[in-house]
Amino acid sequence: MIEEEAMVTEVEEHSIWVEKVQKSACGSCAQGCSTSLVARLFDSKPLRLRVATEAPVSPGDRVIIGVEEGALLAGSFRMYLLPLFSLLGGALLGKQLAEHGLFVSADVGSIVGGLLGLGLTFVLLKYRPGLQRQGLHPVYIRRISR
Repeated sequence: MIEEEAMVTEVEEHSIWVEKVQKSACGSCAQGCSTSLVARLFDSKPLRLRVATEAPVSPGDRVIIGVEEGALLAGSFRMYLLPLFSLLGGALLGKQLAEHGLFVSADVGSIVGGLLGLGLTFVLLKYRPGLQRQGLHPVYIRRISR
């Protein structure tokens, strides 16, 4: 279980809303390098999540929430590696089809095939919501402080 600290902002009947300020390791040092400047530019938006729980918490409480490691790895695979494999697979398929005369050249076949593979993967991920968030719902673990 990957755990993070968050603050309760709102309590509903069977769930709570928590906010987690996203921090980058580069944005926290005082060196002032270009990486820390870029991290500060994009690092100020808090992440707001709904967590299902019956725990007795109130707004302002600091809590620990968690996400299953396997679900996070599977989600990362779907969002990063699946589009990459589709791009490469489509490029190889386009090159093979070009050798059979479907495209003008192998380069054109690779480009068209790669873009089609990548686009089909994005459409699949967009319109199959079950593929995006399977098991990625955060769970309440415990309250730290009020």
